[in-house]
Amino acid sequence: MTRAKRLYGEEKTAATRASFERKIEEMSATLKCWQKNKARGEQFWPVSLMKLAAWEDIPKGIFRWKSNNITKRDGLYGDLVASYWKLQQHAKPFLGRVARPNSTQALKRHNQALIQQNTELIWSVMELRDALVRADPKNEALSRVTFP
Repeated sequence: MTRAKRLYGEEKTAATRASFERKIEEMSATLKCWQKNKARGEQFWPVSLMKLAAWEDIPKGIFRWKSNNITKRDGLYGDLVASYWKLQQHAKPFLGRVARPNSTQALKRHNQALIQQNTELIWSVMELRDALVRADPKNEALSRVTFP
């Protein structure tokens, strides 16, 4: 665990356990969301113990670890490993499929984003043209191009 790298003894164990517990809590919240929506969302889900170990989300207090001893069923964190496997069992119906967004709504959002981008680009061009006119008011190229 990168955060606990320089910790030793009980401090390291406590930091590792806290991160592991937060991972289990986050997985549980994700699973509840999927169950409520009856479909898998786009949230991260560690599909293996290796992905669980590599999972890192620092703002949420979730840190990765490198030791394989952490994910042993009969190890120090055996209760949390059992919780992980229990969540995996409950998540099985959702893991094979991903919810498809409503294509019409997705296209409308994309269209709105493109309209906004186009508006910003037109505004930038107008500002640049005004700056060029101020710098060289008698420029022939600018006088030939009509612009609103």
